[in-house]
Order: sequence, then structure tokens, then C-alpha cells
Amino acid sequence: MIVIFLFLFLLHSQCGLSDDRLIGGIFYKDAEDMQVALKISAKMYNYTTSIKEVSKRGEILEISKLVCELAKEGVVGIIDGLGGRASEHIQAVSDMLELPHVIIPHNDLYAQNWSVLNMYPSPIAYNSALKNIIEYKEWKNFTLLYVRGNSLLKMTDLMSMGNSTDKHTVIVRELSGDDYRDVLINAKQNGCVNFVVDCPSRNLEQLLSHAQQVALMAEEHSYIILSPDLFTLDLERYRYGGVNMTGFRMAKTSNNEILWNLTAQFNEDTGSSFEPDDINTNILLIHDAIVVFNAAMDKVNVTPSELDCDNYESWTYGSTLLNFMKTNKIEGLTRTLLFDGFGQRVDVTMDLLELTPSGNQTIGTWKGNNLLIERPITPGTEIGEESILKNKSLIVLISKTAPYGFEKQSSTELEDNDRYEGFTIDLIDMLSNILGFSYKFRVESNYGSLDTGEWDGMVRELMDEKADLAICDLTITAERQSAIDFSQPFMTLGIGILYKEPSKQPPEMFSFMAVFSKEVWYNMMLIQLGLGCIMIFIGRISQKEWQNPVPCIEQPEELSNQFSFANSVWLIIGSVMQQGSEIAPIALAPRMITSVWWFFTMVMVASYVGTLVAFLTVEKNVLPFETLDELYRHKSISYGAKVKGSTIDFFKNSTTDFHVEMYKKMKSRGWLVKNNDVGVALAENSTYAFFMESTSIEYYKERHCDLMQVGDLLDSKSYGIGMKKHSPYKRYIDDALLRLKEKGEIQKLKDVWWKEKRGGGKCGVKNNEEEKQLGMKNMLGAFVVLGVGCLIGLFLSTLDMLWGVFKRSVKYGTTFKYELIEELKFALTFSGNVKPVKRNLKDGSSEALAEAERKDEIRSLKSIRSGRSTDTHRTHHSHGSRHSSRSLSVAFAKRREYS
Repeated sequence: MIVIFLFLFLLHSQCGLSDDRLIGGIFYKDAEDMQVALKISAKMYNYTTSIKEVSKRGEILEISKLVCELAKEGVVGIIDGLGGRASEHIQAVSDMLELPHVIIPHNDLYAQNWSVLNMYPSPIAYNSALKNIIEYKEWKNFTLLYVRGNSLLKMTDLMSMGNSTDKHTVIVRELSGDDYRDVLINAKQNGCVNFVVDCPSRNLEQLLSHAQQVALMAEEHSYIILSPDLFTLDLERYRYGGVNMTGFRMAKTSNNEILWNLTAQFNEDTGSSFEPDDINTNILLIHDAIVVFNAAMDKVNVTPSELDCDNYESWTYGSTLLNFMKTNKIEGLTRTLLFDGFGQRVDVTMDLLELTPSGNQTIGTWKGNNLLIERPITPGTEIGEESILKNKSLIVLISKTAPYGFEKQSSTELEDNDRYEGFTIDLIDMLSNILGFSYKFRVESNYGSLDTGEWDGMVRELMDEKADLAICDLTITAERQSAIDFSQPFMTLGIGILYKEPSKQPPEMFSFMAVFSKEVWYNMMLIQLGLGCIMIFIGRISQKEWQNPVPCIEQPEELSNQFSFANSVWLIIGSVMQQGSEIAPIALAPRMITSVWWFFTMVMVASYVGTLVAFLTVEKNVLPFETLDELYRHKSISYGAKVKGSTIDFFKNSTTDFHVEMYKKMKSRGWLVKNNDVGVALAENSTYAFFMESTSIEYYKERHCDLMQVGDLLDSKSYGIGMKKHSPYKRYIDDALLRLKEKGEIQKLKDVWWKEKRGGGKCGVKNNEEEKQLGMKNMLGAFVVLGVGCLIGLFLSTLDMLWGVFKRSVKYGTTFKYELIEELKFALTFSGNVKPVKRNLKDGSSEALAEAERKDEIRSLKSIRSGRSTDTHRTHHSHGSRHSSRSLSVAFAKRREYS
């Protein structure tokens, strides 16, 4: 039986069963999107949900009742989607029960003594960010607009800027009712042009529409919108009016797989067609609330309890779990989730976005109480015929670095701009067509560095206004940005490692063992031993498995059983090896288990053979290193980068010790190269790893088939068009680049120069020949079928045993309990494979013995007269002395019937 329990435990663990973790949610009835978001997010992290709906706002008694219902169900916390005064009542009950209470909407009733967690950025964060933005914009007067019912907590610092000691004029106006136009018209008549707007997302679209209707959406007007849902709205009709509209976004939308999965599932469940950029912030915060719960519960073991509000019970683990939720620092869809001691998000990260004629544009970041502006904040105007670049003639710096710039191969002599071609040559030509300027190229191989305390190369020429633009693989770095300005990035990349592909290695000697994972092999061995023990037990309690060892003797005193440990294991091993064995089960239960085992072995053997061929024939690439750290520690591989540029600066200025050590080693040993072509040649023809930017690696891999990129990118950066500081051309070039990106023109241009021209596409797609092991998740079904079959076999053999016990109790006139105990005693002793037929009667009377024998003889005679052959499973006895001990044993043996 111990083996059975071990098997069930193993099956339980493999199926991934876990304790049910229940999270409660309270939402208004019309907040269907938030309810769907909670269900999806909880499912992503293996939680179940209990959602309660509040029929309408202001139902305080209903809210308290719903909190008590959730506590009664044993939730580990409550996610509150109501906000406002309703959250105050939820918190009052949660405090009594000591249940974690997580608020999703902005909490106007901010109090530091509440034991809550507020997922929305705190008023402290908003005040600091707004003050910095207004100071950067240099607003001397502005108007605060807020919807009635909202507090001014997020704008208290702005209000203080209007006191007598400051040189700012601050006007506060409340928007009430369903029509905001009267308030807006009054603001317009008083000459207000700068607005800071704090209103819920549900009121924002109406406010913007009314502002446009009263002509407050012109080029001279500027808005800062506090709602992080501004750019989830359709702002198409406001893009071309010239209004400067600035807002916040909490989520990182680019390269965010979790956000994409959440959006796809949300669309599937609601029938919507949202893009990740369009998802409401409350939905993201609900997901992050589940993330906070999950991270805390991974660190502290809690036991849910059913709490009764009437008894004023409290949850033992509530305060502990809440403390872990407050102190954890984790990453969610809305960036870093970090709370202060009062459960408020103070240290938040938000993107600063601006509405331009080309769409939404990120202009900066608010992070760690610091405002980082990527470009000057200026009104986004439409690119048109009156562009400042119209009819200008510019000096443009380029470099002859493949594939960004080449000298054309021609049989005739070319002059001026006609001499060059490449990716950036075509890109600047597109920009000139949009903006209406002409240009002249000048080649400069040095991009610019600060080695001697003075800038040189392209950066110096831009600073001295000897050139207007620099367009090549010029990396945007903080150091360069201190000297010059950059356009919006036209390409994003990182530093990678270029190395030659290793030669194919033959399979290892014991590669046939790699078909299955270690976990599968261990479980196979355990299953075979466990099944052998099960077969012994089933064989001992199955009546038909006890056979007459000498068929010529019709009246045996003992019966034998073929299921010894050796025979059972041999039957199992023979099945695995597809060889069979001389052991043949007789009873139904052993046959059932054996059949299921045969099915199991068929699946396992077929899976093994199907995958074995690949493991024995595929030759795998064996890399000498896979990470930067392994390369650093490798003794026989040299490495280097281009002698000047952002790649070598990455190592030189790194705060990581071994990066700096690598830089010193590259410089002292002469491993740095003059340009990319030299580095690629070294990587191709020697044991040399070349650090270069990922876009260049993509280019060379298309033309040198024996080269590959090793490992992940070491950093992330972008290429931009360089120009002098505070250049008047920047805003127009930015908008033109955004237009080209939206149309996909830049990607098309990249495909042409990377994969088509100048030998592109030579190598094609490389197939990954490495085969994957079969793990437990692949083979779990076969194990489940085996387990279920064994359980059915155990059940049938138990019924067989109980039926035999019942027949003997009737036959001998004993109790069922007595016969069952005797049978189990013999079966569980495992004392051998021979079972005695005779035993002492319970009453011990010779008269009872004689009577039983007489009945047996009569049945035997009837059987002979009817012409039936003697069954080897039935015992017959001759008449002998019925009063000696020998005759008593023989007589008792006659009574036992195994059929």
C-alpha cells in the first residue's frame, strides 16, 4: 500500500496541483472591463476569483455586506475597483478583518494611517512631476481644471506656486455637471491659454470635445492632462489644430510580451479589438495588483481562513502578507511597483507624451522624482510647404561604413553626391523630398570622441557649424547629447558578439540516454519497481492466481502463486524490451494492469525510437563560449572592437569591473581594429570575437555564412541624425522621420540594403538542428493512463477477494469479518508463493467437519454424473479417517474452493 500512496503522490506532483488561492474583487456593475481583467490576470498566475458587483454608487450597506461575503469565502485579499468614499467603507471592514485591501483607482481620500495598497501613483509623485514640467515649459500663468467630486491633492504644489512670493499666476476652475463649455468660455475670455487638467478618464473625452467647440484647441493653447489614459483615446481630430497636449503613460508598450498576451486575451473575452497602446490603465493596474499578491505569497506561506464579520474575527496572516506586499520591489506592466510604508506608490516611472501632427510622441520620462526630457517641448506643427528647411542647402556628413554608405562601383567617373549610395544616402534623400531641402555630402570616418577633453570628428564639425547634419551609424549617447542634438531614432540596436560558427561535433557516446530527460528516466525506474510490488499484492489477493502446483494430484494440500518479486519484475522488464515473458496473468485484475502497462510501454518505446534517430545522427554546434563572462574567462580567444566609437566606449565607461578589465586587455594587447571590415575578417579567419552593433552583425551575417552572433545583446541604443545644439531643423526632421516610420518606409529601406543589394541574402535562413528532449510534460499522459489502469486493477482484485471471502463465510458458516481478516493476514505477510488449502475450523467440532465433507461429496458425485471434467481449481478428496488430525486437514482442504 505504501507504494500505491507513493505513486499517487508522484502523479499528484506531476499534474501540478496546487492549493486553491482565492482573490476577491468588488466592482460597479457597469465596470465589465475591470471584472474581465481580474479574471484574466488571476488565471495567468493560477488564482481563482470571487467577484462582487455593486449595483450603483453610494450603496454603502451593500458594499459592507459584500466585503463580509468575500471574507466568509476565505479570500487572501480584496481588489477594490470602486474608489472614492466606497473605498473608505471597504477599508473600514478590511481593517477589522486584517485582510489586504488593494485600491485600483486614484484614491482622493488619502490617509497615511490606512493599511492599504494603492496601485495608482500617489499625489506626491504627481505634484513633483507637474511642478518640474511647468518649470521646464516656463509657464508664468496657468489654469487648473478639475471635475467636481475630485480633490486637488495632485495639484497642491501647483496651487502654492501662485502665492505672493512666486512669480506665477494660478487660476483654479471647477468643471461641474454635464456641460463644461460655460467654464471654458469664461477661461478663454480671461485670456487663459495654459491648462492643467485633472479629471477621471470617463470625463476626459467630453472635456476635450467641449474645449474644441469653444476654440480652445488652437496653436497657442497648451494642456497637461493628468489622466494616464489620455493616449488611449482617439485624438485624431485634435492632431492638426496645432494644440500642444502633453500627458502621461504608465505602461511600457514596446517589446512587452505580457502586455500583448493580456491584450489578446482581453480582446478574445470581450470581443474588442484593442491594441496594447489602447488598454485602459485600470486594467493594467489590476494585472499588477495580482503580480504584487503573487510575489508576496511566494515569500510567505499563508493559510486562507473563512472569517465572520459578526464575530469580529481577523486573519492571522493578513498583516504579514500586507507587509511583504509593501516591501517587495517588483516589475509590472506599469513599471516598477514600489510602495512606501503607507502603501502609496511614490517612486514611479511614467513616459511623458506629446500629441503631434504625426501622432503620439514620447518626449521624456519621469523617473525617480527626476524629469528627463529627450527633446525640447515645442508645439507640433504640420510639415508643409512653409517648412523652415524649404530651399535650404545643407552640408551632410556621412561615413563609408557598410551598409550605411558606399562608394558606387561604376565604369565612369562620378562626381559629388552621385559617388555614394547606401541606407543613409537613401534616407536623407527621402527627407529632402519631404522637407524640400538640397544637400551636399562630405565623408568623415571619425564619428567623434572626447579622449583629449575636446571633441573631434563629426561632433566637432557640427558644434563649429561646419556641417548641418551627420547621418550614418551615429549612436545616440549621453556624452554626445551634451554637445549636439539628435533627431528621433531611426534605428534601434545593441552591441553583439560576432564569431565564426563552430564545426559540427559528432554525438556523444551515451547520447541515446539524452532522448528522455533525467526526470523521465528516474520516474520510469520508480514505476517499474512500484508496479512490481503492486503485481505481487494483486496476485496474492486474486483467487484465480493461486493454482494447483501438481495438476496430477486432484486433492492438493497447497496452492502456488507465480507472482514472486522476480517474476513480476521480469514480466515488466520483458514488456519494456518488447520481448515478452513466460509469465501469463490469469485473474482479471492482473490482466487489466498488465494490459495498461503494455499500452504504456508501447507509447514510451514509440516515443523513444522516434526521437532516438535524430539524437544519433544530428551533429550539434558546440560553442566555446555563450556569454560575455565566459568569453572574458576564456584563455585562447582574443576579442576586440573598433578603436573609436560607442562600442569601445561601452567597455571603457562601464561600471562593471570585468568590462573595464576587458577594455584594458583589448587596448594593451592590440586587439582593437581600425574599422568593421578588419574586425569581420579577423573573426572569420581566426579565433577572434568582434564586438559590433547588432545591425552591422545582421548585415555581415547575410554575406559571410560562416559567421554568427553569440549570446544576447550587451546593451540597447539607437542611431539618430546629428545636428548642432538647439538646431531649428530638429522638429521638422523628427516629424518627417515619424512619417516615414508610420508608412514603413524605413523598414523597407533596411530590407533592401541588408538582404538584397551588395550580396545580400546569400546565406538564407539557418535551421536549428538541435533536437529537444522529451520531458515529463510530453510523457505525462502515458503515466496517467498507467496510473488509472493500476487503480482499476486494484479495485477489481479487491472485489475478487471480497467475493471469495463471502463465499467461504457462507460455506463454512463463519462470519464475513473473520474470513476477511484471515485472508488479509495471509496476503499481507508476503511469506511465499505457496498457499495452504487446509486450516483449523473456527468451532473445531468434528461433527461440523463431517457435515461439510458430506456436502462436498454429494456435489462431487453430481458433477461426475453430469459428465463435467474435474476442474484443477476445485479440490476433491477421498474418504479416509475423519477423526485423525490428518483426516481433519484433508477434510478442511476439501472445503476450500478457489475459482
